[in-house]
Amino acid sequence: MSLEDTIEHAKRAFALKKYEQSVEHYASALEIATKKYGEKASETADLYFAYGKALLENAIAQSSVLGKQEPDDALLEDANGAYACNTANSGAFLSFSGDADDEHHGEDIAVDLFAEAQKAADELDAAEEQEDDEAEPEDDFNAAWEVLDLARAIYEKQQDESDEVKLKLADTYITLGDVSLETEKFDQAITDYSAGLSLKTDLLPLSSRQIAEAHYKLSIVLDLTSGRLGDAIVHAERALDSVEARLAELRDALSGQGLVKPEPPQSKEDVKGKGKATGPRILGDDAIVHMTKSQMEAEEKELQGLREDLALKVEELKSAPNEPTGSAPELAAKALDAELNSAPAAAPAASTEVHDLTGLVKKKKKNVDTNGATPTPTNGAVKRKAEDDGGDAQSDKKAKLEEAAS
Repeated sequence: MSLEDTIEHAKRAFALKKYEQSVEHYASALEIATKKYGEKASETADLYFAYGKALLENAIAQSSVLGKQEPDDALLEDANGAYACNTANSGAFLSFSGDADDEHHGEDIAVDLFAEAQKAADELDAAEEQEDDEAEPEDDFNAAWEVLDLARAIYEKQQDESDEVKLKLADTYITLGDVSLETEKFDQAITDYSAGLSLKTDLLPLSSRQIAEAHYKLSIVLDLTSGRLGDAIVHAERALDSVEARLAELRDALSGQGLVKPEPPQSKEDVKGKGKATGPRILGDDAIVHMTKSQMEAEEKELQGLREDLALKVEELKSAPNEPTGSAPELAAKALDAELNSAPAAAPAASTEVHDLTGLVKKKKKNVDTNGATPTPTNGAVKRKAEDDGGDAQSDKKAKLEEAAS
């Protein structure tokens, strides 16, 4: 089969969402193309990009299928009289259905524990098999990243040749962002989406759906990133602005008022001269100028619903609570420290009173006469003290004698 026929088969399979077949056809086409042109030739860039997209869609499809097996298995177990949920996840290892309370507890528990242990072993085996199955989509995600990164490297070397190549580079960045978003590598997704959006903003009009899509994807990944809620709101609003601009352009086109047109091409001398053009340099495949009246009417209805959804998304993001700074363990540690520090609130007050009393005792000073000498107590004062002490002692002795006599 020739290279052109192989590519055609791959495109047809991709359009029919038969992604596994599309991957196989693109792999065959790449094998032919790399033998003919070389692995990093400019002729292979488009094939790398298409192959990477097919790998990504195939990985997403397989992940979705694996994700849907668990509820089906749970329903099947429930129909057979077993648990409706996974006991390992629920934590209810000893929670059983039946009449265990009305029977001999010892016998029932022994039988149930044996059955539960056997079931746990079976679930462990099933989990290991599922991990083996999940390894393949992960490999597809990694392969998609590597192939798309090859396309990106080739497009970057050619981007000065034309705006069309720059737009292909932008599409490659956006698709790389999709891979990172699916694999939850959010920081990398933000980097790639931002690079793609920057290129598309320079090339396409605001009314292009590609602009709205890029802003929306960037808003999604920013919303999933801690501390980036404000940026997520900004890009969601810009996606809404893009949709509204396209709606306005569709209505103008349907009423015959005109369409957005690209700026005429400029020579290098013109670019170096007065300034850059402010209009779009290319329109893209989704340009309204390429659409029929019926297509424009259908898209107008679609965009009206999309605008409402985006407006709700913006309001949802704006009403979201302020994000806590730090990870969950850090926040828990801070809360615990605050609780421990606030617990002994009464202790400092008691200790303060003791110190105050000590201070009062220390402040007592002996009287000093005018000459600076410390006066000694008079004999009368000393005698009075002794008499008081003696009187107390005698009264105590007298009380003891009276008690003994009685």
